[in-house]
Amino acid sequence: MLALLLLACGTPDSDPAQGGTRGDSAAEGGGDTSDTGAGATEFDSFSLAADVSEAELTATIEDLAAFGTRYTFSDGDEAAADYLVGRFEALGVEVWRDGFEVEGEPVENVVGIVPGTVDPDVVFVFSAHYDSTSNHPETEAPGADDNATGVAVVLEAARLLVAHPLAHTAWFVLTAAEEQGSLGSAHLVDEMAETGVDAQGVIAPDMIGYWPLGEGDAMDILGDPESAALVADMETVANELGVANKTWIEHRYCLGDDHTNFQDAGYPAISPMDCVEAHNVRGSDEETPHYHRTTDTPDTLHMGFTTRVAQVTTVTFARWVEPLE
Repeated sequence: MLALLLLACGTPDSDPAQGGTRGDSAAEGGGDTSDTGAGATEFDSFSLAADVSEAELTATIEDLAAFGTRYTFSDGDEAAADYLVGRFEALGVEVWRDGFEVEGEPVENVVGIVPGTVDPDVVFVFSAHYDSTSNHPETEAPGADDNATGVAVVLEAARLLVAHPLAHTAWFVLTAAEEQGSLGSAHLVDEMAETGVDAQGVIAPDMIGYWPLGEGDAMDILGDPESAALVADMETVANELGVANKTWIEHRYCLGDDHTNFQDAGYPAISPMDCVEAHNVRGSDEETPHYHRTTDTPDTLHMGFTTRVAQVTTVTFARWVEPLE
């Protein structure tokens, strides 16, 4: 199925009148470029920040939490996948249901694909896992922060970007079975490698809604040396939008999360988070008291700062895929 979708994206005529030449990719320095073809209108990706909707983000988080549990082996997880497919279909986005098995049970990644119109073979990925867990996962795992927040920002970016022709292809990826060892992203990465997907950058938010310091908090931007340029690009966007941030490049934190599967396969990947120090730095004053608990509910989130982080991630991803008008 992945190969068929890639063929469907096609490769446009290289004549500039048919869409122009490729701009610099994020991996080569990133950012908006004006070299997007004859007749194209230069688009300011920062203009999307004002369109990021707190109401949309909140509604998505509440919808996902309302399933009760999205534990991988539950009916709620299956229902959540159907819900996410419906969300993409409502936006007019091509959907790929990427099925696989976990312990003999069928699960699926949900992938929305918006083909690029200038260089569709260049792919950028915005990914978040939609499954959840808790101390009572089979019956109650609302997973509001972990990771309905990540899913919400992926869907919000899709909502805003589908209205524009894009220079490069955007994949909006919602992965399954992360709580069993990031199995959904591992499965997807294997398929990407087998079919030769040229993914030049990945954003994989995981928990971006619990901000105990409220507007005084700072988002974490987690990467590695190979994705340092992407970390720097998101840092630039955050600083421009006035969102406090901390960057992590030389570290061994959060290994095994979805973004590290992309990194291990050679795809530069970064992860915005609200809790790097809480999970990894001994003696940190950060805390995540609702992590993997039944109390990870929407009412514990600070949606004001979450929306500002969503602005940062959306603008960053837009700079990579390059809306043309």
